[in-house]
Amino acid sequence: MITAADIKRLAKEAGFDLCGITTPEVIPEAKEAYERWLAEQHHGELAYMARDTQRRTDPTRLLPGVRSIICLALNYYHPDSDKIPAGHGRVSKYARGKDYHKVIEKKTRALVALIRKHVTDDGEVDFKWFVDYGPMLERAYAEKAGLGYIGKNSMLINKRFGSWLFLSEIVTSLELTPDDRFAIDHGKCGKCRACLVQCPTEAIVEDGVVDARRCISYLTIERPSAIPDHLADRMGSLIFGCDICQIACPHNNRRSRPTQHPEFAYEQGVGEFVDARRVLRMQTREEFLELTAGTPLTRPKLDGLQRNARIVLKNQKERD
Repeated sequence: MITAADIKRLAKEAGFDLCGITTPEVIPEAKEAYERWLAEQHHGELAYMARDTQRRTDPTRLLPGVRSIICLALNYYHPDSDKIPAGHGRVSKYARGKDYHKVIEKKTRALVALIRKHVTDDGEVDFKWFVDYGPMLERAYAEKAGLGYIGKNSMLINKRFGSWLFLSEIVTSLELTPDDRFAIDHGKCGKCRACLVQCPTEAIVEDGVVDARRCISYLTIERPSAIPDHLADRMGSLIFGCDICQIACPHNNRRSRPTQHPEFAYEQGVGEFVDARRVLRMQTREEFLELTAGTPLTRPKLDGLQRNARIVLKNQKERD
């Protein structure tokens, strides 16, 4: 019978940086926090986040007979350049290479295939896997699996990699020995409030709670309509996503290490900066895809990226 140690060895073979195992019960405090977040409308226009909340908060609804959750992580950190070229907007670290959904999907499929080869019992084993678009409270279960702790900026913070992690999960009927959540001391936020203080739009409204309606990542990627001036004025040169609350974190200052995954190299995607003037010159979907295909920058579509480009150029002009 395959063991938890076997799973972790296979996860490393499939290319994952971290692997932890936990059980599928509801996490009461995570469920309560999520439902309160929705009730306070912090999800903004992300209507899908409010659909079928029971399925999102209870893994036993995702797979009949589930016994274990395998939590996985990839480091995606890239250092930033000191200066932003004139007329360019900065892209969040996670989006500079290939679309991480596709990268993680490929590695997760590979891991499931490896596990199936090593399962020696006669019974049927079931698997379902999820990236961040799936109905899982992924950070809560990763924390429960011992991969880190959830900080005041709501990010999972790991002892080795800080918070620069992509997460995925495999829900399975395999019965595996779960990890001790507290076996590794990942640290804690303590009295530090750097992420709350340095967020330019004050999106972190309380410890561990982010109001998406004010978050620059949400505004530049998910918001379909115009961005209010009082928030746009604080976006600076951020054209897609935001890393400010993570850069502010002392844990990341000590622990960040460049990713070893070639899929996230700049040459695999748009890189650190995008020419805002080029974006504004685009008139067709083909021109848009020439820049963004295979990367997360397809998400806001041409209209959204051009909206962001106009804000970047306006902010740079006012700054200069």
